[in-house]
Amino acid sequence: MTVPLIEPTDRRRRRTHNAVLDAAAGLFATRGFRQTSVDELARLADVALSSIYANFPGGKADVYAALACRIAREHAQEMADAISAVDGPVELAVFDAYLGFHARNPNAFRILGLSDVGSGDSELVDEARRMVRTLLAGVVDEAVAASALNARAARTEALRLWGTVNGMIALGAQGFASTAEIDELLAVVRSDLASRIGVE
Repeated sequence: MTVPLIEPTDRRRRRTHNAVLDAAAGLFATRGFRQTSVDELARLADVALSSIYANFPGGKADVYAALACRIAREHAQEMADAISAVDGPVELAVFDAYLGFHARNPNAFRILGLSDVGSGDSELVDEARRMVRTLLAGVVDEAVAASALNARAARTEALRLWGTVNGMIALGAQGFASTAEIDELLAVVRSDLASRIGVE
């Protein structure tokens, strides 16, 4: 696994790594990836510009890729925690945890999709895509394994919900639906799910 995509074990490098990713999360959310400069990342992270390149040799694109991987790990952990904590049908807990994560992290959807970078921006982008895909596929596998439904039905349900929620997040991000409309639609989806799995 390529070092910029994971948290370093060395304490000083780890501090720099996390400070840069924390700064990037804020700047990419407010200014966007393309409008954020490496100088701004260094200033907000309170690190030398040379430290960014020492930790992220590909510059801003490596930072974006590493941020996507960090968000994917956090997302996967929260989902795993929700699955292990549930006593009863796991589907509603997974749905609620997924919505909660994205409500707290409104830019996660875009960053997890590595929407602002391509393979030409950094050698790490394709590796980051694979890492994010593996982590999120693991969440689906865990939800399927924990479900009382048969494996095929549980996978179908998980993918249906994932696609529906992601579609609604995309509609909101593109301005096609208001927050109130999305909340109303998600409440209907949750109610339909509860009916399908026999929860009142």
